[in-house]
Amino acid sequence: MSDTTPDSSKLLEEIRREVVESRNMTIKTDNALKTLHAELKLVSSQQDAFQSRTWFSTGAAYVLFAALCVAGVVVISNTRAAGANAEKDRLQKEVTELTGTIDKLKADATSVAAAEQSALQVYRQMTTLPGEERLKGIDALQKLDQSRLSTFSKLVLQDRAVLLRKEVGGAVLEKGKSAFRRQDWPETIAQLGRFLSMDPVPEDAIEASFYLGNAYFQSRKFEDAIKHLTRFADGDKKAKLRDFAMLMLMQCYDMTGARDQAVATAKEAFSTYPSSDFRMQFLARLQRTVPTAPAAPVAPAPAVAPGPAPATR
Repeated sequence: MSDTTPDSSKLLEEIRREVVESRNMTIKTDNALKTLHAELKLVSSQQDAFQSRTWFSTGAAYVLFAALCVAGVVVISNTRAAGANAEKDRLQKEVTELTGTIDKLKADATSVAAAEQSALQVYRQMTTLPGEERLKGIDALQKLDQSRLSTFSKLVLQDRAVLLRKEVGGAVLEKGKSAFRRQDWPETIAQLGRFLSMDPVPEDAIEASFYLGNAYFQSRKFEDAIKHLTRFADGDKKAKLRDFAMLMLMQCYDMTGARDQAVATAKEAFSTYPSSDFRMQFLARLQRTVPTAPAAPVAPAPAVAPGPAPATR
């Protein structure tokens, strides 16, 4: 009995120790579970925070990407719109320029047609009118704007005008020379003035200038005579009657008070024509060193100079 009691006590002690150890193990396990639960809760909180940050970052990335896409679309759209507007402006400018060019071409065509019609009327005047009335065509030709005419039309009108001047102008020139020989100065002035208004060839104009200047000189219209005598003297320096024209020109200058020009004319004629019939008159004018007022008019030279009519070169 005594042996059995210690064994029971020992067994109880072992059971008590095992219970205590089990209890301690349970407490440790519970503490471990509590720690694990806390750690799991912390990990879960961190995971939730990370997931929230991830969602926020993803949303921000999507929003930024969408904003960039919208901005790109807007920029591209604006660029295309600006290009379209520039192209529209360019096309409108071209349309305006083309419209202006078309209007100008229409106006030019109208002007050319009107000028051609006027040229036709001028040509008819120079060809269909009787006698000297055809000269009205030459007057109309001078007023015509030939810049609108074609080259062919210009040549036709110019050739016709030249032929008409030779045909009618030659008759007028002969009338003027005939009146000059009759000493009919007003008729000479009228006919030869009319002839020069026809714009004749230079040779005929120079010849007519001599007769016309002589007629004005005989009519004592010295200023008018100076113009035509100067044209003759300067136009043909080899003419046979140039010394006679310079004599009349010298006297015209004296009568109009142009003393220096009279002396210059006398000096040129005296040195140019040493064997002239009028050399002594040139010398006498050069020897008058002190100019005096014309108490009496200088007697005009003869109406027709000695020798043949003035010849061209």
